[in-house]
Amino acid sequence: MKTKNFLALITTIAIVLGFLIYWREYATRDQVTLIHVLLWQTLIWTPWILIFLVFKMLVEKVRSITYGKVLIITIGVLWIVLHFGWFFMISSNISPYLDLPGSKFGVYRYFFVFWTLIDFGILWFVVDKLWWKKEEKTNAPLLFELTRGGKKHFCEPSQIQWLAAENYYTKLFTTEGVFVMRKPLKSFLDVLPRDNFKKIHRSTIINVDFVSELVRGTGSTLDVVMKDGAKRRVSKSFVKDIIHFFKDRTN
Repeated sequence: MKTKNFLALITTIAIVLGFLIYWREYATRDQVTLIHVLLWQTLIWTPWILIFLVFKMLVEKVRSITYGKVLIITIGVLWIVLHFGWFFMISSNISPYLDLPGSKFGVYRYFFVFWTLIDFGILWFVVDKLWWKKEEKTNAPLLFELTRGGKKHFCEPSQIQWLAAENYYTKLFTTEGVFVMRKPLKSFLDVLPRDNFKKIHRSTIINVDFVSELVRGTGSTLDVVMKDGAKRRVSKSFVKDIIHFFKDRTN
């Protein structure tokens, strides 16, 4: 799951809850503004973005551990406890319902039911998307159905040498020749094995098993020379990662 998609999810949750709470507490609308409620909810749910980024990092590190899933879920439950602390701190200081009849710490009792259910729901959603779904894709056999000259070809990832974006298409340079697919380059990153395929430019993905050499250019530029003779420029933002990757890969 991409960070921007999760950000959109959390923003949606904050906005929907803000509207529901404002609608539910109709008796206080003359004392509370909708904008204040929405800002309050946004502050309460924003920390989930940080924990999502932490989870993405942790899942990669503990995936091979026997009880890795249990560890991730345990960390998630501890996070929910900390999130309640954050909720109390924010609500006790800026809740629009502070000091209003029936509220305590700026909240009403039914709030806790919603927050608990939503917190555990998000936790399960995150673990499911980052772990189990990805694991299923990783274990599933992968073949690309390619066409050329009216004939169909089936290509395994190990046969792909490199990929290049070309408008709305992607060119696949394989051991069986060059093919074109009507798919954006970024869609291949979600299915290709990450240990073998690295993005070196916004328009190029390479299979590291087909790299012949790295060539330093003028200044800080870097080119990757493939075994088929193709030379591809590495974007400045990827130079350090590519150099470190091949350095760790070399005996």
